[in-house]
Amino acid sequence: MIISKTLHWFQRAYRMGLTNRNIFILIILSFLGTVTEIFGIGIFLPVFQFIRLEGDINALVADSILWEYITYAFDFFNIKPSLTILLFLSFLFFIFRQLVTYIRLIYGESVKQNISKEQRDCIFSKYIKADASYHDNTPVGDLVNVVTTEVRGAVIGVMAPLELFVFFVMLSGYLFMLSLLSLEMTILSFIVLLLSSRVPNIWIKKTALAGRKIVSANKLLSEFLVGRLKSPRLVRLSGTEKAEESEFNRLTQDQCNHILYAAILRARSDVFMEPIVIGLSLFFLYLSYTVLHLQVEVIGLYLVIALRLLPIVKGIITQWQTVQRSLGSIEVLEGRLKSMQDNIEDNSGDKHIDRLEGSLLIENVSYCYSGGKNNVLKNITIKFGRNRFSAVVGPSGSGKSTLIDLLPRLRNPDTGSIIINGVDIKEYTLKSLREMISYVPQSPQIFNGTVKNHILYGKGDATHDQISMALSLSDSEDFVNQLPQGINTVLGEDAVRLSGGQRQRLDLARALIKEAPILILDEPTSNLDAESEEMFKRVLARINNKTNTTIIVVAHRLASIADADNIIVLKKGEIEAYGTHVELLSKGGWYSKAWKMQITNNG
Repeated sequence: MIISKTLHWFQRAYRMGLTNRNIFILIILSFLGTVTEIFGIGIFLPVFQFIRLEGDINALVADSILWEYITYAFDFFNIKPSLTILLFLSFLFFIFRQLVTYIRLIYGESVKQNISKEQRDCIFSKYIKADASYHDNTPVGDLVNVVTTEVRGAVIGVMAPLELFVFFVMLSGYLFMLSLLSLEMTILSFIVLLLSSRVPNIWIKKTALAGRKIVSANKLLSEFLVGRLKSPRLVRLSGTEKAEESEFNRLTQDQCNHILYAAILRARSDVFMEPIVIGLSLFFLYLSYTVLHLQVEVIGLYLVIALRLLPIVKGIITQWQTVQRSLGSIEVLEGRLKSMQDNIEDNSGDKHIDRLEGSLLIENVSYCYSGGKNNVLKNITIKFGRNRFSAVVGPSGSGKSTLIDLLPRLRNPDTGSIIINGVDIKEYTLKSLREMISYVPQSPQIFNGTVKNHILYGKGDATHDQISMALSLSDSEDFVNQLPQGINTVLGEDAVRLSGGQRQRLDLARALIKEAPILILDEPTSNLDAESEEMFKRVLARINNKTNTTIIVVAHRLASIADADNIIVLKKGEIEAYGTHVELLSKGGWYSKAWKMQITNNG
């Protein structure tokens, strides 16, 4: 049972990044610290004997075999034994022990922090590489909780057995010393300690359950917090402040209750063991004096060591509770990493692509979301002409954004294929395929930083001239120059101080600086007013005329794409019609009705 648990711990430790070298160094440092402490305390026996016999070396040698070895050692170094030297040696041992302990603690913390960093880096890397289905089904708050809280708990849990080993080494050393002083009392003490440790075991088992409940409470709290912090306006304007405060208070209270319960279990173990050890020490004092008739110095040293056992026994119980409490964090971390690994994007393609030589063909493509009952796209066949301006339109839920996700392989079709330059895109590496595509989302995602930082997100090594060209082409140059520090102006998260049109054009500059052959825009004007929409429409026309870029726009507002070379109408996941604006108006159907409705509303 113990061997199985030890092997299981080693497997977990290796998976989390704890190396054999780390374990070896920590064990050696622990051993050195224990040995030096035992020697430091052990010297008190000859010190007490030296005081009792007033420094008479012959009497000391005759009284104790220990002094035979001590005199040999002193003679070897040509030193005369004295009380001062004995006390100084004891002090040196304790100083060395403290130095070793300091090094062990610093090294242990360094290992702990390195493992934590590696695990957090690994989670982020795997999350970025996971497929879109995984992102669809994973709450951001859950992931934030794992990275910020559960990683720390898991690392503490995987390191705790090493701390447990340290205490066991110290316990073994002290029991050995006690056995040299009185074997009978040591055996009795060991039996009492063993039996008394069974009582805290009940609380230790409950600690594992409490730890899992803490993990669950942390997850729920993080998910709630991340969601609400992103939507303070919605909360206030909906008048739900009190309800949200009440729910947050409930979640924090649940978390508090579970953490408090775990602390109570730990406190029970601490409080229970102290009377046992102290009572055992007093019991020994009585027996050693009335029954065993031991020497005073032996009794005194035995009591010192027995009392020193108190923090060690408490440490063993505390560390074992830490192991149990951390099981929930370890299980969550392992489960999350495995889930991410199982959902890593398929990047088996080995061909490289760097230019669009022909058309982009979507052929007989169907797609259904994981867990969905019906296909979102049904036998779609579309041809996007090279260096042409194409648009995809249709009612909400028709599959427009899903179709766009298929082009850079954010999602893979269930049936059919997507062909670029006569080759299925599955045969290309993801890196080269995605370098072919620039993407502008419906709502610009602008991280906290400067204008320059955001534009360089599209191309980190872009020159000043390339930045200026992207700003000019996206019609962002004028408003950027009017900002307090120009391109070095800090925008803040989501650039809330900019208008919707300014954010959209700035994000377009980020996409344009990449100079990719294909530019995809997902409903770029849906959040813009009429003036900003008209301006953005002119920007698209400029890009279409001045660059050799294949432009694909997903649109809801038809006026922004009326000049497109080809417009594809999607309805309920199928192609209803395609053609130019004029051709679609003449065909009737959804496009003609939607155009008339939008024109009427705008009028």
